[in-house]
Amino acid sequence: MDALRKEIDKIIPNVKKELMSSQGIESTKKKILMVYLLVSLGLAYHFEDEIEECLKEGFETIEEMMAGEDNLYTISIIFLVLRTYGHHMSSGN
Repeated sequence: MDALRKEIDKIIPNVKKELMSSQGIESTKKKILMVYLLVSLGLAYHFEDEIEECLKEGFETIEEMMAGEDNLYTISIIFLVLRTYGHHMSSGN
């Protein structure tokens, strides 16, 4: 268990840096998908502030993010993550 803890401690700064980077709409999509993976792995609690900031940015640019997006998986994950973190939106958007 200590070995796993050490590995997690090594990657935390890199993941935080990635979540806080700002590189446009495609990057925001990737960060939201990363949030989904972190939640699925049970590691999201390490990155609560970074996740909130990332999702705030994503919610503010939702129309631009969804423009031209044809991958249903990506759309559904973005919708799920934003709704899970309290960014309520209609499925008609």
